[in-house]
Amino acid sequence: MPSEAIGRIQWGGLLMGPGTPYGIEAVLGLDDLPDVRSDDTNRPSQHGEYSGPDYTTARTIQIGLVLRADDPAALRDLKLALRRATQPAATPAPLQFLDWDILAYGKVRKRSIPYDAHYLWRTGEAALELYCPDPRLYSLTEHTDSTTAYSPSAGRTYPMAYPRAYGAAGASGRLTITNAGDSEAYPVLRIDGPVAQPVVELVGSEADDSDDPGASATLSLTGTLQPGEYLTVDTRTRAVLLMGTSPRRDWVRAGSEWPVLSPGDNEIAYRGAALPGAPGQTSLLTVTWRDTSL
Repeated sequence: MPSEAIGRIQWGGLLMGPGTPYGIEAVLGLDDLPDVRSDDTNRPSQHGEYSGPDYTTARTIQIGLVLRADDPAALRDLKLALRRATQPAATPAPLQFLDWDILAYGKVRKRSIPYDAHYLWRTGEAALELYCPDPRLYSLTEHTDSTTAYSPSAGRTYPMAYPRAYGAAGASGRLTITNAGDSEAYPVLRIDGPVAQPVVELVGSEADDSDDPGASATLSLTGTLQPGEYLTVDTRTRAVLLMGTSPRRDWVRAGSEWPVLSPGDNEIAYRGAALPGAPGQTSLLTVTWRDTSL
């Protein structure tokens, strides 16, 4: 059964929580909704406003700690280790709530390790504040599923003769992806060749409607992948990279939409043209995602 106790928290090489000398006294901002950035405008010459879509700002997570040591020297060592682990950084890093299956990406923006002579010199307090520019909360587990491109069956060979010969079975080229979170998830797509003009289509989702970010979407690409080549597509950053490094954003056909996974089940279809002289369709689509919430 899930527990309300926060459990263990991992920040880099620093482990906090039960079984460690860093007891967790408080956590703020994890279950809270970040501030909302609205797109509302006044109705001219009327009462009220026109309300646009709401988006959240960055998330701020605060962690209160109690430090427990056997003697003053050990307490000082704990403070120094905490100081080393919470230095300013150029990019966000993983903040893992191990027993709640939550992953956030943040940077330490504030650190407080006060000295209080009224305490016994075996205990102390500390407070951390982490700024998370991406306010989403992800599952610790990264999910992956894959399918070959759609390929119709070859059917029977005519004129018929005995023994009768039947072509190979076709491939459906479809996946059902489950986002077990409460908010839309942005998958990373990997397309392995050989294939020409691949298409990834989000056929629908449990929450499918015209205003839903996970509604039907088709991503069409104009390029060709030879055997051994692959393309990665990050639907959140919209980076399109050949062999994981070379930009191919110009391969995205005009009018394409980026597939986003709504909470619940999402059906994805993959198809593409076989290369000349290539028997069958062996191209592979791999979808990687994390359950996502706000």
